[in-house]
Amino acid sequence: MKSLKSQLAKDLLADDQARNELRRFLVSNRTKLSLSKGDAVRIQFHSGGSAVTVTAAIVPKAKA
Repeated sequence: MKSLKSQLAKDLLADDQARNELRRFLVSNRTKLSLSKGDAVRIQFHSGGSAVTVTAAIVPKAKA
């Protein structure tokens, strides 16, 4: 996954609180029987001295 190698991903995963929020979002949505589009969470963390907000959301699976 190329996106996990980006600087933004590295900064997010380096922040303990942001990493835990993302983990909780992913785990809670995997345990639901039906994933609904529109489930999202905003995660704030600091990157390069400034505050960054990232939105993680459930999207439809891409068709090959």
